[in-house]
Amino acid sequence: MSATLAAVLLLQAAQVATTQVAASTRPPPSTADMPGWSKAPRPEDMTRAYPQEAARVSLAGSATLECTVGAAGELTDCVASDETPAGSGFGAASLAVASKFQMPTKAPSGASTVGRTVRFPIQWLQPTRGKTQTVVVYDDSGRSGSLGFNCRVRDDRSLDNCVVVDARPRGTSALPMAGEAVQRTKAPANAEPGSRLMVVVEVKRQ
Repeated sequence: MSATLAAVLLLQAAQVATTQVAASTRPPPSTADMPGWSKAPRPEDMTRAYPQEAARVSLAGSATLECTVGAAGELTDCVASDETPAGSGFGAASLAVASKFQMPTKAPSGASTVGRTVRFPIQWLQPTRGKTQTVVVYDDSGRSGSLGFNCRVRDDRSLDNCVVVDARPRGTSALPMAGEAVQRTKAPANAEPGSRLMVVVEVKRQ
């Protein structure tokens, strides 16, 4: 190993250690009195950071970032956790776009946000290229709602890696039943394996 490479590796290790120490000593995250983002990653930022292998197989995933709000509202000392699927690269991708987020330095109450801890998920998802016919299911327990899923088409036209992208009303209890319906749904015959489709499930009272 060259002296230069060794120095780079030592520097990277020191940076990781510093971030871990900062993360362990900051206050716990909270959503109370928290403003919205003043800046966020653009679609092209997300496309560039998308893990290559995940993009190749049209895999959707997510990770959670925990960061400290800096003096100008930027995010500092970020760490990624809760990567789904594990080992998919979405944690590293989320860290790669962390610098694209910025928050107002004043909360709605007028209090400073500087130094606060923020914790939030980032969903990684490729766009759909089509949709199936609306799936209608009936529930004899009285649940109802409309849920939209972004799903991947498998070789046998079944669907997997489905992500909820719309739910009406919000917080509807019909999600488990709708999810079961999606698992039974087949993609249209002209759907390309590996592409992603929108599936809307309407749950109605029996």
